Amino acid sequence: MKIKTNAIIGLIFVGLLGFVYFHEIKGGEERRKEAEKSRQLLDFKETEVERIELVRGDTTIVLAKGPDRWKINAPVADGADQEAAERYLRNLAESEREKTVVDSAAATPEQAAKYGLAEPRLKIVLGIEGGTEQALAFGADSPTDRFTYVQKLGANPEIFVVRAWRFDNLDKGVFDLRDRRVLAFGKDDVVEVRRSGAAGAVVLARADGNWRLREPVAALADKDAVEGLLDKLDTAEIESFVAEDPDAEALKGYGIEGASGMEVALLVGGDRAEKRLAIGWDNGQGRYYARDASRPQVFLVDSTLVQELVRGVDDLRDKQPLRFDRDAVARIALARGGVAEFAAEKDTAGVWGLSEPTGRETKSWKLNGLLGDLGQLEVEGFAEALPAAATEVLRIELSGGDQGHQDIRISRAAEVFYLQVENDGAVYIIGADAFAGLDLSLDDVAQAAKEPAPAADGG
Repeated sequence: MKIKTNAIIGLIFVGLLGFVYFHEIKGGEERRKEAEKSRQLLDFKETEVERIELVRGDTTIVLAKGPDRWKINAPVADGADQEAAERYLRNLAESEREKTVVDSAAATPEQAAKYGLAEPRLKIVLGIEGGTEQALAFGADSPTDRFTYVQKLGANPEIFVVRAWRFDNLDKGVFDLRDRRVLAFGKDDVVEVRRSGAAGAVVLARADGNWRLREPVAALADKDAVEGLLDKLDTAEIESFVAEDPDAEALKGYGIEGASGMEVALLVGGDRAEKRLAIGWDNGQGRYYARDASRPQVFLVDSTLVQELVRGVDDLRDKQPLRFDRDAVARIALARGGVAEFAAEKDTAGVWGLSEPTGRETKSWKLNGLLGDLGQLEVEGFAEALPAAATEVLRIELSGGDQGHQDIRISRAAEVFYLQVENDGAVYIIGADAFAGLDLSLDDVAQAAKEPAPAADGG
C-alpha cells in the first residue's frame, strides 16, 4: 500500500514538473516572444528584405539588394553603404511601438491628418521576398516632442506612437546610405602602389613582407610610412558629392583630367586588379576634388588624405640603413681617418675582447652600445651622390654568423656626414650627434692600461 501511494505521489510530482516547464517556462518564453513581436513596427526577417524605399517629401530613395550587395537605384545610381543598409533594417526591426492612439477601425483619413499623417514626413516601404510589401508612415511629433505618431499602412491602418529618437534613427537621406568610401579595396591584398602626375612619379611594391621603392629610386621603403598611407586611403570617407555624372570637359574644371592633377593606382590581389583614384584642385576650403575611376561621381575629400598621398620620396624611404642581428656579430673593427683604431672579437660566452691591439681589457658594454646605436640609427635624409669633396672619417666593419660582412663608411664634407653601406648604392645623411655616438676611440672601448709592477728591490 505504501509503495502504491509513493508511486501516485511521484506521478503527481512529475506531472507538476511538466506543467511548470511547458506552461510557465517554455510557455512563458513563447508568450514573451509574442509580446515582443506584437510591439514591433513591422513583422519581417532582415534576410528576406529585397528592397527598402524611403519617401521623404519629394525625394524617394530606393535601395535594392543584389546577389551579395545593396545598391542605390534612386534618386542616384550608386553603391550603398552595406553596413548602413544592414544597420537600417536592424534599427527598424528593433523599433517598438509605445501605445496605440487610434485603432484600425477608427483610423480614417481625417484622423490620420490630425497626427500629421496625411502628408507624412517619412514613409518606409519594405519589399519582401515573394512580392509582398510592408509600409509605415511617420507623422508629427507629440506635443511633448518625446514621441512621434506612426501609422501602419495596409489592411490594419492603426495609429500609434514611437519614441522620437526611434524616428531619428530611421530618418536617413541619400548621403547617409550611399557608399562613402573614397576607394574600395582590401588593404592587406595590395601588392603595388603607383603615383603619377603633379606630385611626382612613385612606384612601391610589396615583396617578402616588406615594401620597396622601384621608382624614382630603387631602395627599401619605410614599411610604417607605406602602411600608414594605405590605412589613410582605406579609412578615408567622401565629404560630399559634387557632380553625379560629369563629362570630360567638366572633369577638367575640377582638375581631374590633365597634367595639373594626381592619380594613385593600387594593384590588388593575385590578379593585380587596378583601383584608381584621381585627385584634382583644392576647392579653397580645405578639401580636394576627387574621383574613383570605377564610379562616375566627382566628390570632395579631406586635405589630410591628400597630404598623405603626396608624400615625398624621402618620406617613403626606409630611414634605418643598417639591419642586422646584433647577437650574431662576432667581430667589430673600427678605423678613424683611414687608420685602424681597434678590433674586438666576441667569445662563445658573449664577452668582448680586444684583438687589435692586445693587452687591455675591453668595456663590453661600450661595444654592445655601439651595435645598439648602429641598429637603431635613423638617417636625416638622402643624397643623390657622395660629394667629390667628401673625406672618409670613420669606417666600421661587422662580421660573424649568417649575416656575413658589413662594411660601413662615414664621410664628411662641409659639416655634413654621409653614410654608405657595402652593396647598398644609397648615400645617407646622418646628424652630427649620431656620428658622435659612433665615433669611438680605443680609450672609449678599453679599460685603462695597467701600470707595470714595480721592480723588486734586490739591495
